[in-house]
Amino acid sequence: MGRWTDSSELTEAVGRFLMVGFEGRAFGEVEELLTTVRPAGLVFFARNYPDPEGPTALRRLLEQAQKLAEAELGRPLLAAIDHEGGPVLRLPAPYTPLPAAGACSDLAETERWAETGARELAATGFNLNLAPVLDVPDGPEAYIGERGFSGDPRVVTERARAVLAAFHRAGILGAAKHFPGLGPARLDPHRELPAILVAAERLLAVDLQPYRELIPSGAAAAVMTTHAFYPALDAERPATFSAEIVGLLKNEMGFGGAVMTDDLEMGAIARNYDLGEAAVLAVAAGHDLALVCRRRPCIDACRTALAAAIRGGRLTESRVEEAGRRAAGLIERLRAIAVPADRRETWFRALTEGTAGRE
Repeated sequence: MGRWTDSSELTEAVGRFLMVGFEGRAFGEVEELLTTVRPAGLVFFARNYPDPEGPTALRRLLEQAQKLAEAELGRPLLAAIDHEGGPVLRLPAPYTPLPAAGACSDLAETERWAETGARELAATGFNLNLAPVLDVPDGPEAYIGERGFSGDPRVVTERARAVLAAFHRAGILGAAKHFPGLGPARLDPHRELPAILVAAERLLAVDLQPYRELIPSGAAAAVMTTHAFYPALDAERPATFSAEIVGLLKNEMGFGGAVMTDDLEMGAIARNYDLGEAAVLAVAAGHDLALVCRRRPCIDACRTALAAAIRGGRLTESRVEEAGRRAAGLIERLRAIAVPADRRETWFRALTEGTAGRE
């Protein structure tokens, strides 16, 4: 516990567990988060889009954030957004209105849209897209709906592989989600905590199959878990707090990248758990990054609880160090797939001039 008597070292350790959102559109709010919270990354939403200035102002905001991160934190920032397509699009025109994954007719169309979207994100300054969805929707009543590529796990695997490759060509990392699979869910975890009452055999043969296929190739740098119960895998805890489920991903399936939670402010967690305790339980279970995507009081509650858990030994030094290594690995992956600035500038001109997708 001795090393954590240094408050600056403790603040740094806590910050590296967090990816955070913010309410507005001004750099001042971002600056305050970076200097005080010192997070691993920022997550952007439609509310952060700077109308009427649009892409130019958004790019400037991201450039300012990265410059401050390098100066203040001594490390690049994960600049994330979940820009899937269809019902989950965070950026309005002139950004291309991408179709939902399930609306693409074939592999070529899927890859073409993924390439377009990734270039627009990269041109603006994003480096992590919280996509693709690997959930295998179980029938027309499935919550995930058209966000899923297909009800066939083989098609999901094929298209997700193509999407991740398109992201990488643009210098963007992807985060496969929502492990171990929301395909059978009927409830929306933004509101309620679903219970996935299917046999382990179904999960292994269908929902987990895309992960089993993609993980050995290293296609996904990050995996996002989901807020849902899976009694066949853990009879007591939802995936967000389950060492068994995260261990399945990291140990049995051999995933070496960063494991992140879904937003802890979602109803499935916020309505049922204390948020600070939720962050501690998630990190203790093996998550390397905890997402807290909007409200500053929620971010601060998580920071306070994580700091106490580190000082008190609930989060061990080895757990802190492992999470730091895995999060830092994302930055190393970004360096490996970096795209030259002049190419990103060409993509940005295409975006602002309305010629995106024609290169």
